[in-house]
Amino acid sequence: MGGDAVSITAMQRSLEKAVARASLADDRDVAGRIRDEGQRLVFLLNGLVRSSRLYQADNAAMDGLATETSQMLKRLVALLGAVHVVSVENQIFVNEVRVRMKDREQELLDQLVLELGRHDVGGISFYGPLEPEDIKTIGRALAATVTDAAHARTALAARLGSLPGVELGGKYRFRLKGERLAVRQEASEVLRRGAGLVQGTIAQLAGDRLPHPLFVRRVVIDLVDALGDEPARAATVPLRRSAHGVGTQHLLSVTALALQLGRALGLSDAALSDLGVAAMLHDVGYARAGRAGHDLAGARMLLRQRGFHEGKIRRLQATLEHHRPAQDRPSLFARILRIVDDYDVLVAPRPGAPQLPPATAQAAMWAARGTLYDADLLALFVQMMGLYPPGSLLELSDGRWVVSVSGGRDAERFAWPLARLVRDKDGRPRDGAEEMDLFVLREFLKPKRVLNAASQGIDVAAVLEASAPRP
Repeated sequence: MGGDAVSITAMQRSLEKAVARASLADDRDVAGRIRDEGQRLVFLLNGLVRSSRLYQADNAAMDGLATETSQMLKRLVALLGAVHVVSVENQIFVNEVRVRMKDREQELLDQLVLELGRHDVGGISFYGPLEPEDIKTIGRALAATVTDAAHARTALAARLGSLPGVELGGKYRFRLKGERLAVRQEASEVLRRGAGLVQGTIAQLAGDRLPHPLFVRRVVIDLVDALGDEPARAATVPLRRSAHGVGTQHLLSVTALALQLGRALGLSDAALSDLGVAAMLHDVGYARAGRAGHDLAGARMLLRQRGFHEGKIRRLQATLEHHRPAQDRPSLFARILRIVDDYDVLVAPRPGAPQLPPATAQAAMWAARGTLYDADLLALFVQMMGLYPPGSLLELSDGRWVVSVSGGRDAERFAWPLARLVRDKDGRPRDGAEEMDLFVLREFLKPKRVLNAASQGIDVAAVLEASAPRP
């Protein structure tokens, strides 16, 4: 235990120095090398595709180009641990550094973007160095004619399937500040994609492969849109029984609740995105350690990605500090994660663990405000969720049972949620279709007591999902 304490202290000092470096220079040396060598890699990949259309694989020109590309990739892998070449509209990023071109060179970058786009691909990830013959395979695959546009990426992946540590990514585009999707995606669909991403990310980290945060960020941005400003949407996630496993469901639940609390706090879109990525990655240390050391193990895993910038520093601090009490003054993201992490642990269905009603869990956390939890953030969380958070099963004064389906709404209606009827006065089950506004009915009805939905056999998650507004 003493060794861990020393390590954590050393890690915190390292992070403080890293923050200073990031604010002063954004790790200019590493970023400069990535930019210069990434630019050369773009030139080489573009030349490789064009040459593959002109020459046979055993041509001397192909040999030289493939060898130089192999050597360049080897240097970048040694520098970064993993190399992610990602195109976003007419720009290319190597990891999180934009490759900048002079005007006369932009055409070469545009050509590579078009070549990737033909295959419905927005990026290629390299998790290790490749031999020149492997590089030639990539060139031939990218140069190949696309015969079925609907399955172009699948066909390209099949051609590259024999190569070690090469993965393809989908297309990306920039989103304007304040832009929202014309059609809001279903939260369930975004969460399904998020589950696959979480599982893949943890597997990559466990296998010493560094995932690109951009892939996580894309799901986070979609989740911000899908959840909207309705606390009930986020509050539904912890109450679901997931086929993806407890760990994956926990990360998704924490992310959804953290984004909702961050929105209530008034965080900018950029900060919300950083918070969501931090939430999705905060427990990656479990891939290497048990509960006692997973925070430190997770920070070490994330530190393997070279370079420092504000988003990475926030992720590292949140991963390292998310179980620390508020009185130890952890970072803002860590304080947010401490609240939503504990709330999920208390209310989520887990094999062999008691499941508390949301209202009971929130009351227990309120008793620890100012010590375990940041008092102001917890007050904001409670205000957002209401006295009876979404998913609370309530017995009313007339004997009927209802499920709360709204958050706090406002100060006047804080203790009077919208609710769905699930049992009549005489004990007959109802389908939850009838909605009641307890604020409107407050002169005639009031919540009598909080019930445990798990022990009563009421699926509150299904009621919440059925009551959620459709996009």
